[in-house]
Amino acid sequence: MYLQSFTIKNFRKFGEHDNEVMFVNSKEICHNNSGHDTPPLVSPSSTLIIGKNNTGKTTITHALTMLTNNKLSIKSSDFNLSYLNNLIDTYIAAYQNEDESPQPDLKTPLETPKLEFELKIKSDNPDDEYIHNLSQFMLIGNDYEEAIIIKAIYEVKEEANFFAAVKTLVQRKRQEPSGKNSETPNDEKVDKRTLLEEILKLLDDKNQTEFKLSYKNKMDQEVKNFSLNKLLEINCIKANRHLNKNVLTGVFKRIVISLFSDEESDGLFNQELKDINDIITEKVEQKNKSISEILREIEQLNHIDMKLSGNVTKNDILDNLIKYSFSDGDSYIPEDQFGLGYINLVNIIGEIIDYINSYEENSHRSRINLLLIEEPEAFMHPQMQEFFIKRIDLAVNKAIQQKKSGTPTIQSLKCQIVITTHSSHIVNSKIHSSNSFDNINYLTTENRCSKVIPLYDKLLTESSRTSNSKSSKKSDAKSDSNNGSLDYKLDSNDLLFLKKHIKYKVSELFFSDAVILVEGTTEEMLLNYFLENDKDLKKYYISIFRIDGAYGKVYFRLIQQLKIPCLIITDIDIKRYDCEKNKTCKNSKCPTCQGQSSEPQRFKQITCLNNRETTNETLKCLFENNILKNNMQYKEQKNIYIVFQKDQIEGQYATSLEEAIILTNHDNDIILKLLSKFFPRKSKNFIIDNKIKCESSYEIQQQISQNCGKTEFASTLLYNMIISDAKSPCIQLPSYIDDGLKWLKNQLANHYGEKK
Repeated sequence: MYLQSFTIKNFRKFGEHDNEVMFVNSKEICHNNSGHDTPPLVSPSSTLIIGKNNTGKTTITHALTMLTNNKLSIKSSDFNLSYLNNLIDTYIAAYQNEDESPQPDLKTPLETPKLEFELKIKSDNPDDEYIHNLSQFMLIGNDYEEAIIIKAIYEVKEEANFFAAVKTLVQRKRQEPSGKNSETPNDEKVDKRTLLEEILKLLDDKNQTEFKLSYKNKMDQEVKNFSLNKLLEINCIKANRHLNKNVLTGVFKRIVISLFSDEESDGLFNQELKDINDIITEKVEQKNKSISEILREIEQLNHIDMKLSGNVTKNDILDNLIKYSFSDGDSYIPEDQFGLGYINLVNIIGEIIDYINSYEENSHRSRINLLLIEEPEAFMHPQMQEFFIKRIDLAVNKAIQQKKSGTPTIQSLKCQIVITTHSSHIVNSKIHSSNSFDNINYLTTENRCSKVIPLYDKLLTESSRTSNSKSSKKSDAKSDSNNGSLDYKLDSNDLLFLKKHIKYKVSELFFSDAVILVEGTTEEMLLNYFLENDKDLKKYYISIFRIDGAYGKVYFRLIQQLKIPCLIITDIDIKRYDCEKNKTCKNSKCPTCQGQSSEPQRFKQITCLNNRETTNETLKCLFENNILKNNMQYKEQKNIYIVFQKDQIEGQYATSLEEAIILTNHDNDIILKLLSKFFPRKSKNFIIDNKIKCESSYEIQQQISQNCGKTEFASTLLYNMIISDAKSPCIQLPSYIDDGLKWLKNQLANHYGEKK
C-alpha cells in the first residue's frame, strides 16, 4: 500500500489547478552483501520535490503532517489569497444591497472558506491489513488495484454564523465614507482591501470561527470515524538551518539506545548495576540518620524518615553516562570543530539510521510509511550534495545489515522517501542514481500560485501532438508562420544524452528565472558579461548553457514543461560551396559557378538566402527542412524563443556569432586592435582606413578558427572589454542577440509583474 498522489487545493500558495504531487511506490530496500557495488537503494523509492525558494516545497510536507496530526487550528494565513479574494467578490455581490437573510437565494450558493486535500492510495498487495479499514472509500466493484480516493476537507463549523458575520462586515464597509473628507456613504462599491483584512481577522477569531475536519470518498459522501494518523506514519527530518550544540551526540545517543533495546540486551549490566547501586547505597546510607534528625526538628510527631540508596538503571547509563567522542584518523576531534556541512550530513544519516532501527518489520502491510527529508543541502558544499544520495545508500545498506544481525531481524525496509530540495547537485544525484527523470515534482509559480509539474521520461519521449481538427490546425498555422514545431520527440539516445548532460550544469535550469542556450564558447563568455551590465537582466538568475547547434532541440520538451522563459541563440550556419571557401568547385548545383569554376573565388560574401541550405540541426528541426530563404522570422512557441542571423549586416549574412560581431563592430577600436594582434601580417588585407572590409568577414572568421581559435578570440575580447574605461559595454551586440534579450526582458517583466 502506498501514497500515489497528494492534491493540495487553496492551501497557502496552492490554488485550484496544477496542484497534484505524484509519489513513487516504495521498493523493498534490502541489504546487499554480494561484495560488488551496491545497486541504488534510496533512488527507486524516493520522490524529489524541487523548485526555487518560496514555491511551496515545505508547504507539501507541512500539509501532510498537519493532516496526520488532525490539526484543527487553521489560521487565515493558511488560505490562498487569490481564492479568498474570489470568495469576497461573491460576498460583496450577495450582501452589499441585500438586507434580509444571511444566506440569500442565489443560483450558486455561497461557500465558506475551505481547504481541500485529496490522497490517492494504491494497494500493491490484496493482503494489506489496512485495506478493510478503507472500505467506505472504495466504490462497489472496485478492483484492489484501482486508486482509493480520500478527500480531507477543513471547513467552517457553523456556516450560518459565519455568513451573518460576513454580511455585517460587507454592509458596514458599504456604509462607511469613501474618503476621509467625504460625508456621502459609498453605496455603490465596497472597499475590497479593507473587507479582506476584516475577514482575515474573522477567520483568526476562534470565538467566532471554528473549523472542522471531515473525510469524504470519491462520491463526496462523508466517512465517519476515520483518521489519517492510522493510515500514514510520517517521519520528518527537518531542514537544519540552525544546528544546535552537540547535535551529533543527540542523534547518536538515540541510535545507541535503540541498539540496546532488543531482547539480547535485556539483561545487560544487571550485575554491574547491582554492584554500582550497592556501593552508592553504602556511601550514602550513613547520611540517613542525619536527614531523619533534620526532619524530626521540623515535625516532632509523626515525622517522616528518609532512606538514601543507589538507583542507577540501564537507561541512565545509555542516556547520561556514555561519553561520545569523535575522531579523524588517530586524532580526537571535538564535535564543535566539525564543519557545519559535515555535521548536517551525519545528522541526517543518523536520523535515518535511527528510523531504520525503530522500523517495524512488515509495517507496510498495515500502514503507509513516509520518510520526509527537507532541504538536506543546508551547509553542504556542492560535492557533498552531489554524492548525497550515494552516501545515504551506503549508510542505509550498512544499517540494515547490522539490524539484520540482531533480534528482532529486519529483512528489508519499505517506505516512501520524499526529499525536498533547491539544490541542482542533489537533482543530479537523483537523476544519475535512478537513471531517470521519473518521480521528480518540479514546483514553479504562475499568477502568484504554486504550480506542480510532475516530470517523467515518457513526457519527453512521447509526442504531444494529437490529431487536431482542421480549424485548430489553421489556428496553429496562423500563430506559427514558419510551419515548424518545437515539439521534438526524444529518442532513446537523446534521452540518454539529456540525462548525462544534466550533470555538467544543465540541472541549474530547474532553479533559474530564465535560461539561455547558446552554441559555443564565444556566446557563453560574452553573454555573461552583457547580462551583468544590463540593469534589467542582472537582477534575475539567468543561466547560460552551451549546448551546440546540433543539440538545442533535445531540450525543447523539457524546457516547455518547466515553463521558464528560454532564449535559444543559434547560428544560421549557411552551407557554402567550395568556390565560396577559396577552393575549386565541382558542384553543378553551385549557384555561383555551376561547377565550372576553374579558379577558386576568394571567400565570397552571401547576400541572398533564397534556396541556400543550413547545416544547423536546430534550424533543420525548426523549419522541418534545411532550406533557407529571405525574410525568415524568429521562432516563438510557448516559452521558447529562437533567434539567429536572419537579417543582413552591412549588406551580407553572417554565418556565425564571430562574423556577426565583426560586421556589427567593423569600425570598433577594440575589434581592430584585436585582429591586428592576432594577424599582424594579414590584417592589412582586411583593415583599411581603420575599418574592417566587410566583404572579408567570412575570411576573418576562418582565420580565427584556424589560427588563434574561437576560445582565445572570445577570452581576449572579454579581457579588453573588462579593462576598457567605457561605462557601458564597448562593443555592440549583433541585432539578433539584442532582439532575443529584449524578448527575455519582456517575458521576465510579465512573469514577475514588473511590466509597466
